[in-house]
Amino acid sequence: MGVGAMKLLSVPLTFLASILLARGLGPEGFGQYAFVIALITTLSIPLAPAMMQLTTRETAALHQSGQEDLIRALLRWANRHVLIGSVLAIMVVGSVAVWMADWRADDRWTMLLAGLTALPLLGFNAVRSGILAGLRRVVQGQFAELFVRPLTLLLVAASLLLAGALNPLTALLAFLAGVTLAFVVGSVLLRRTFAESEEVTLPDGPVKNRQWLRAWVPFTLLVMASTLNAQVGILLLGWMSTDEQVAAMQVAERGGMLVVLSLTVVNLVIGPHITRIHRSGDRARLQAISRHSARMALVVALPIALPLIFFGKSILNVIFGAEYAEIATWPLVILAISQLVNVVFGSVGRLLVMSGYEAHSLLGQLVALLVVVVCSFFLIPAYGATGASVAIGFGILIWNVVLSFKVYYVLGIRPGVV
Repeated sequence: MGVGAMKLLSVPLTFLASILLARGLGPEGFGQYAFVIALITTLSIPLAPAMMQLTTRETAALHQSGQEDLIRALLRWANRHVLIGSVLAIMVVGSVAVWMADWRADDRWTMLLAGLTALPLLGFNAVRSGILAGLRRVVQGQFAELFVRPLTLLLVAASLLLAGALNPLTALLAFLAGVTLAFVVGSVLLRRTFAESEEVTLPDGPVKNRQWLRAWVPFTLLVMASTLNAQVGILLLGWMSTDEQVAAMQVAERGGMLVVLSLTVVNLVIGPHITRIHRSGDRARLQAISRHSARMALVVALPIALPLIFFGKSILNVIFGAEYAEIATWPLVILAISQLVNVVFGSVGRLLVMSGYEAHSLLGQLVALLVVVVCSFFLIPAYGATGASVAIGFGILIWNVVLSFKVYYVLGIRPGVV
């Protein structure tokens, strides 16, 4: 309920920021901004979402066994690898960006060069969220990302708009301001909850370091497949279509995020509990938490999805304007239906990952990603954002079907609401 309340605060802030940027930049400028944010999100996969899932799982297991010194070692290990990975990414991608940049406010390479500075902060924020979630401080772990970051983006973007200085590059700087302030707040919350001690020598420290490094690779591959499944539509549209179609896809994805919001909250909350229940061997309890959480998510998702499906054009016209209503209606309808199907299947990916079967989840993600990419190449040239939405919808369906069979096979439970 705490995370749900935090999400309820976050969603209006995120949507207000999206509406402000969409109207202030126009479809072309908003498309440029959305494309660069998608690139930064993709580059941050091993540093942020993968590291957060790894630290959540490992912290939950170590906390259950009372090994606080190893949790501190995990925190230092994760921070060190985030820093190394960020420096490497900035050096490689930044060199290409400097070579290709036209040094204009609407140039993608110039914007990407500025956006690369967010990579280490995104990684550090993810580590702090993961540690706090593993300690069952989920609300504190999500506060900086769900509240501080979107609020800062909204306030800075609004100030830029009022000053007449809003363009794709300054919008990206507003994004960076949100990431930076979230890092500061997240660091303070972690220090108050779980302060780092002085360096200690652990007999099994090197063994744990190797274990964490080996686990990081499949987590990275898993989250890469998952994130690309979500971002591949925007990335391929940016390559094969126009900035206006990228903007249409971004607006439609905001609607899809509303539908799947309840499942996102459920996944954040039940993750550490899945690890503990699976380790205890209580299959009946694992089945119960899977079934009840999926049903709760569906109850919340239905009244959000149905208006978007049947009255999507009118909603877009009122919120984003007539320009977006013309280009984003069908993508919105398709993604709303697809995400509703996603909610019906429940937390299939989370069940596998938090039980130590991330390799099985990775297989489903890779199959889905292949389906999305192949379908996109055929559909995007002719249908733009609508074609990309259909491709993503197929991918969501394939991913859930494959992972549902995997959950039944390795965990012995039936996921979903039925």
